[in-house]
Amino acid sequence: MTTLLGSKRWITAVTAVGALAALSGCMASGPDDGGAAAPSATTGSEAPSASASAVPTAAAPPSASPGPTASTTPSPSPSPSPSSAPPIPSPTPSAGPTPSETTPAAGGSCTAAQLTGSVQDQLGGGAAGSVYRSLVLTNASDQECSVEGYPGVSFTDAAGAQIGAPAERDGSAPARVALAPGASVSTTLQQTNAGNYGGDCGLTQSAGLRVYPPGATDSLVLPQAISACSDTAIVLMRVGTLQPAS
Repeated sequence: MTTLLGSKRWITAVTAVGALAALSGCMASGPDDGGAAAPSATTGSEAPSASASAVPTAAAPPSASPGPTASTTPSPSPSPSPSSAPPIPSPTPSAGPTPSETTPAAGGSCTAAQLTGSVQDQLGGGAAGSVYRSLVLTNASDQECSVEGYPGVSFTDAAGAQIGAPAERDGSAPARVALAPGASVSTTLQQTNAGNYGGDCGLTQSAGLRVYPPGATDSLVLPQAISACSDTAIVLMRVGTLQPAS
């Protein structure tokens, strides 16, 4: 009996100690623990929160910060097109004469129209069957001209027609000679006696000599009455190059 009573007391004491411990725990937790234990007032079944029911705010205006600024680097200047190149000035027309107005240059080759001529006997100028004479050409113009080489020489009749063969060249070296107005050139002209050939050469009387200046196409006729041969196979004259007259 005493044991049972003691057991009950023991149990009662233990129970009291446990209750006291529980009470001490509740008091130590404070009011915050009570708020945590209470169920949340906001549940899925309740009304939406104020933030959800609020009127949607207007979209924020675009940022006021300036966007990327335009580049200030100058664009390259357009290269000039071919049409923008400055025009090339046309050459000023020359005031010189046109080809049709061109006059012969001073010092050009002498023509027969610029010259006069003569045939002169040389002192002691004779050999067996032939005679040496000087053929002289003089610049009768008012412009300088020049001669170079051999003149062409042949006999002519009174009508100006050629008689026989022209003079052959003696092989002397030509030289260019400038003729001022009034100046002269000369060459030696060897003439063989036509009578040496008899009647077989077509003996005839000449009236003059036709003379072509070197390179010229016109001629002058110098009077000379002398026997000639009409046979072109017989050469009666021999001529040299023109040289300054002494």
